[in-house]
Amino acid sequence: MALCCCRRAVSHKWALCSPALYLKAQTLSMNLLKSLAAVSSITMISRVLGFVRDTLLARIFGASMATDAFFIAFKLPNLLRRIFAEGAFSQAFVPILAEYKTQQGEEATRTFIAYVSGLLTLVLMLVTLVGMLAAPWVIWATAPGFANTPEKFALTTDLLRVTFPY
Repeated sequence: MALCCCRRAVSHKWALCSPALYLKAQTLSMNLLKSLAAVSSITMISRVLGFVRDTLLARIFGASMATDAFFIAFKLPNLLRRIFAEGAFSQAFVPILAEYKTQQGEEATRTFIAYVSGLLTLVLMLVTLVGMLAAPWVIWATAPGFANTPEKFALTTDLLRVTFPY
C-alpha cells in the first residue's frame, strides 16, 4: 500500500490507500499538469502574437490619426471581451458550474449551461447594439479631445462601431 491524499474522517491522519486509488490520484495530477501546460502555452503564444501585432502596427502606421483612432476605438470592446469572455465572468461561473454539476447531475447541468449561454448571448447582443448606436457619445466621453478634429472623431466612431462586436 502507498500513501496518498485520502483522509479518514475518524483519525484525521493520512491513510493508506489502495494502489489503484494512488494511481488514479497520480493520473489526475498529471492530467492537471498537462492542462495547465497547454493553457499556459496558448496564453504565452497569444501574448507574443499580440506584441507582434502592436509592433507591426507601429512600424507600418507609426503615430498617426488612424492609429490613434484605432487604439481608442478598440479599448472598450477589448475591455468588455476581457470581462465577459476571459475575466471575471469565467472565474465566477466555473466554480458555480462545478458545484451545480455535483448537486444537480449531468442533464440539469447541460440545461443550466444552455440557459446561461442564451442569457449571456442576449445581454451581449444588447450591449453591442447600444454600444454601436451610442458610439459618438462613447468616443466623446472616453476621448474628448477627438471632438476638436472632426475627421479623427468620425474615424474613431466608425472604428468603434466595427470593433464593438469583437
